[in-house]
Amino acid sequence: MPIAARESAPCPEETLTRLLRRRTSDLHARLEASLDLLSRPVDRQRFVHVLGRFYGFHSVWEYAVRRHAGLRSFQETRTRLPHLRRDLAGLGLDEDAIARLPPCAAGAEPAGCEAGAVGSMYVMEGSTLGGQLIARALAGVDWLPEGGLSYFDPHGPATGRMWREFQDWAETRAPPARRDAAVAGARRTFEVLEAWLT
Repeated sequence: MPIAARESAPCPEETLTRLLRRRTSDLHARLEASLDLLSRPVDRQRFVHVLGRFYGFHSVWEYAVRRHAGLRSFQETRTRLPHLRRDLAGLGLDEDAIARLPPCAAGAEPAGCEAGAVGSMYVMEGSTLGGQLIARALAGVDWLPEGGLSYFDPHGPATGRMWREFQDWAETRAPPARRDAAVAGARRTFEVLEAWLT
């Protein structure tokens, strides 16, 4: 077996989230580097633009995930669209301006099948962990709306618990036979986000 094939083959005891982290680390690092949200100065207009792009992604992606009956109720409890609307309004956009934000048509692609959607959810659920670092780094910036930008830290002190709940839930939705599809969905999510956000 070629070395590359051995490296990508899942270990029998490897959890889904560890597999996804291992198989997407290159794309994750590339997105973080290209987005570079905390480069100085931390500019209000840049965050308005980035949050508007996230809104365009979520408005398509969340709908695509909810088309899968087995995922709908779980995803609905974790929707981030209300956080984006709140943040954008706090940064000066009215309802009409938010409604006119362009949708990300490619946002539906990672959720084409249920396992792919689970892999895609791994990316977005995992972003709440890194989002806490962004929220802390922004604390004290004078242009922030009251309470900060909730999109980056939607769960507050419950973030760790909710991440663990997602990990347990995802294991039941993407068993070993469907993990390649989950990996494909996660990788496609990073690709779509990089193209759309940067």
